[in-house]
Amino acid sequence: MQGQREQSQEATIEQLQSQINELTAENLLLKEQLTRKEQFIAMIAHELRSPLTPIINYAQMIARSMRGRDNAPSRNPILQRNTSIIISQARRLSRLVNDLLDASHLSSGQFTLRRERCDIVALTQEAIEQLRPLAPYHTLVLHAPASPVIGNWDSGRLQQALGNLLDNAIKYSDENTTITVHIRTTSCTVHLSVHNQGICIPSTDVGLLFRPYTRLPGTSARQGSGLGLFITKSIIETHGGALRLESSECAGAEDISKGTTFSFDLPLS
Repeated sequence: MQGQREQSQEATIEQLQSQINELTAENLLLKEQLTRKEQFIAMIAHELRSPLTPIINYAQMIARSMRGRDNAPSRNPILQRNTSIIISQARRLSRLVNDLLDASHLSSGQFTLRRERCDIVALTQEAIEQLRPLAPYHTLVLHAPASPVIGNWDSGRLQQALGNLLDNAIKYSDENTTITVHIRTTSCTVHLSVHNQGICIPSTDVGLLFRPYTRLPGTSARQGSGLGLFITKSIIETHGGALRLESSECAGAEDISKGTTFSFDLPLS
């Protein structure tokens, strides 16, 4: 009887060890597949980035040539507007490419900042102006201090984060609505918020917001990578700040009266 129990225990141990070996092998295979996927994404992102710079540069040259040396209004406003749209769309694609690269950098621990003294008011104004041609039927409003708000930040990363928040605000609100950006400071922080008048996000979906490659239920009709908020959150947190969805009284996805507000705080020192 004792011998049978020992044989049964040995058989169970062997079976468990076999399952462990199989799971270990599957885990290694998944890691290899994930690494190859990240390498492929990074390669595609680099390939997409290469033609974007000349597209933007040549479009800007065309826009400048139409204004003339004295920066006078263009004699062909339709062509001027179309050129602005080309530039804005190319910059939008550039942000998406950067998001793809940053997603791979985050997973490999290579996400870094290049800090320098910069003015977040000027960065926000520039981000808004870059997106105006893509939102001709939205009203973009900025409430900010009249004087510069200077901090030791990565200006390129912050523009990427601001562009993502503004792009989302445009994408998820109807035409003829207002997108409002507020900037205010305290003694040691700057607070920035982006509010749209689109569909309020139910509290049950908040947990999905900042996951990579994740789209909220009911947003399938809106195009997007599902990376924007994930990357923006990573940029803000790497700066020592925090990105949040401000609480609202939204009862459900059908409640569109409250809109959506994303905000973040950054240390000034």
